Amino acid sequence: MAEQINKTEIVPAPLSGEYMVELREVQRDGSISKFGVAVPSTVNSMEASVMLRAAILKRTTWKDFDFPTVLHAVIYADRMGLDIMAGDVYMANEGRLSTTAGAKIRHAMGTGRIAGYKVTIEESKDQISIPYTVGGKACKFEGPELIATVEVSVTGWKEPVVYKTRLSEWFTGRNPNWTTRPEYMLRRNALSKALEEVAPLGVEADEAPPLVESTLTDAKAAVAAAKTQVESEKISKEK
Repeated sequence: MAEQINKTEIVPAPLSGEYMVELREVQRDGSISKFGVAVPSTVNSMEASVMLRAAILKRTTWKDFDFPTVLHAVIYADRMGLDIMAGDVYMANEGRLSTTAGAKIRHAMGTGRIAGYKVTIEESKDQISIPYTVGGKACKFEGPELIATVEVSVTGWKEPVVYKTRLSEWFTGRNPNWTTRPEYMLRRNALSKALEEVAPLGVEADEAPPLVESTLTDAKAAVAAAKTQVESEKISKEK
């Protein structure tokens, strides 16, 4: 059973003998809402409900996003046949749902349409210098431009799919793998992009409309406002 409050928030009633995943969420006005999701004693990894998985993600890897956003991501992953608990789906910085390169590759290979593929990485004579910021610190990646060429043979197609791209088109400084393993990252992303032309999976993060506008920024602002309010009340009591 659940009790409905103000027609906008559902608070599950505690169930005897069952563990509750308790969540606290700061609203945009600085107020805090609390609710919980029951964990059935008989639950297993293959039967966890949408709500339960969303609650677990909210407490772990998706803690910076509000619960409706996390819930949306879980439902999206389920409909696309992805495993969000394994990290197949993530939120891009622009507030857009995106799918990992590994998930796209597994999806394409699982269709049975891919007869084979070849990935070639060449080092260009050009040198690149890409500025980026990590933790508020200005950084710069410098090195040779890498060029990736992918050829995918598709069952029933006369010509292979050919995709060509450069490191400078993909490099993302906030992901340390791009600075330590640029060739591996370029190969993996170029391959997933080429395979996606044969077996599409959802939409690209840069092609999809934002899921929410400034979700992370609003959440951080709300948390800051709530902390300020708490500190102000504490000071008033001490006086």
